[in-house]
Amino acid sequence: MLEIPTLLTGHASFDPAGDFEAFLRSLPARWVVYLFCDADNKPIQLLCVKNLRASLKRRLGGDEQIGPSRRVNYRDVVRHVHWQRVDSAFEADWLYFEVARQIFPSTYQGMIGFRPAWFIHVNPENNFPRYIKTTDLGRPGLYVGPIEDKHAAARLIQLVEDSFDLCRYYNVLVEAPHGKACAYKEMGKCPAPCDGSISMDQYREMIQSSADALLDPAEAVRQNTRRMQQAAAELRFEAAAKIKARVEQLAQLGKGPFRHARLLRDFQYLSLQQGPRAGAAKMFLITPGRIEAMSCLIGEPSSTSEVLRMALVEAATKEPDVDQAGAERIGIVAHHLFSPKAKQGVFLRLNEVDEKSLLKGYRELSRRPVEEQTETEGVMKELQSL
Repeated sequence: MLEIPTLLTGHASFDPAGDFEAFLRSLPARWVVYLFCDADNKPIQLLCVKNLRASLKRRLGGDEQIGPSRRVNYRDVVRHVHWQRVDSAFEADWLYFEVARQIFPSTYQGMIGFRPAWFIHVNPENNFPRYIKTTDLGRPGLYVGPIEDKHAAARLIQLVEDSFDLCRYYNVLVEAPHGKACAYKEMGKCPAPCDGSISMDQYREMIQSSADALLDPAEAVRQNTRRMQQAAAELRFEAAAKIKARVEQLAQLGKGPFRHARLLRDFQYLSLQQGPRAGAAKMFLITPGRIEAMSCLIGEPSSTSEVLRMALVEAATKEPDVDQAGAERIGIVAHHLFSPKAKQGVFLRLNEVDEKSLLKGYRELSRRPVEEQTETEGVMKELQSL
């Protein structure tokens, strides 16, 4: 018999011969993730709904359509309801993922609908390093992300290649130093490691410099602005114009679809999400491959230093855990980072958060409207084994 996930703390036994109205009244008319099980606690259906009571009334009140030509009478098979209340879209997505992964380990990936998080990857120490876009976070090297989607990841790679005059044709690069240079060399837009014009060691240094700029674009803009000004002062106007073009390209880094791009190891946040009532917030600690519920703040925190200390101490004990499930958790967080601000909760970078920003984040969240309750079922997600 499959063990019921401990994340589902609520439980109610269902007796089809019992008082159905009393059964419904015993359960909250609230947003939940819940699981139907049979008499042996074998999972039947996993759902996320906005109103548990309305959902049970609909599904246990008689025949329920589950396909274009198939009906099932849940009253005949359901004997247990396991549930957990949630109060935000982020919490619902995270909890639903964790429960689905445990009870449907072989099928959940193709059914839950979460998008992967896109990163760009490069290993400057490779014999022939290059940037690639990827959702596979298990290779050695540097991962920079998350990026909004795969198309933005491809644009970011092109932006870096153009800004630092990197090789555009990998099939030619791997022939270095005996390759045949392409037109980019003739245009002065590639130093041509392929034909030995520069060594591969020099090219690896260029790759590393480009990665440094990705991680600190503001500093890269400052450095290149100084170089541009110096070239102009020395009347090297052609060089100054070329550096100006690079500055304009570098200024795009860290903005728009690239605004959350950091090293994978720095994918660490303290997230504040709506709590069970107005003025309450739930706190989640996010580290590479992990999402953990920490506490529920009822009202404005009176000691932000203690809350912050608790989060930092907990984060220090977490090693990166970017296996397949860890990468999927990063995808859930990335989805919310790129969602409209009013729906995403508050995400504070752990290496930048302080008492002032934590308090500001709480107050910002408290000003947002609380999720409205609904009298209908409000299905958000659904997995079934039937």
